[in-house]
Formats: sequence, C-alpha cells, structure tokens
Amino acid sequence: MSIRILFMGVIATVTGQKDLVLEARPGATLREVLDRLEARYGPEFGMRVFRSQTPPRPLQMHTRIFVNSELATDETLDLALPSVGPEQGAAEVLIYLMPAASGG
Repeated sequence: MSIRILFMGVIATVTGQKDLVLEARPGATLREVLDRLEARYGPEFGMRVFRSQTPPRPLQMHTRIFVNSELATDETLDLALPSVGPEQGAAEVLIYLMPAASGG
C-alpha cells in the first residue's frame, strides 16, 4: 500500500520536505508510520507528533494529523490505516501533518 504524506508548516521545516511517499504492508497503523517517520527525521519530529517519549505516546495537542480527511486521535493510532483506491494493490492512504491553528 502506498502512503502519501504531506508535511505543513513547521513540520515541513523539521523534515526538510513537503511530501513523501512510503510503502507499507496492508494493515499498517498510523503509529507504525509515525514511528518510521521519527526514525527518518529524528527526535524533533517525534516531539512535534507525540506528547511523550515513553509509551503509550499520545498525540500532541498542537499538531493535527488527518488520514484520508479524517482527524486522527489517540484512539485511532493503532487501527489499520484505511486505504482508498479501486484496487487493493494500488490503494493509497493520504496523511496530512500540520500545526494546529490557534488564536483568539
């Protein structure tokens, strides 16, 4: 399964790129993908995505992650990523990582 990841804002600065395509096994979870990205981009990436460096590692509150337009939550981190596409072999998952908007 192909996973297309779009990095926005400061996360794109941390990664040094705005998008990436990864291959993953069917049934891969968002946590597995984020762990792979942390291994690739280092601890600063991990700190932008996870609130804690020790398990269970909940998601940061100031970063928004969308999987196929659905907001990811701590409860969805360990579920199989839903794919889109007419054929399972050509399935694609689209993940957006962006800083949350704030203000008032």
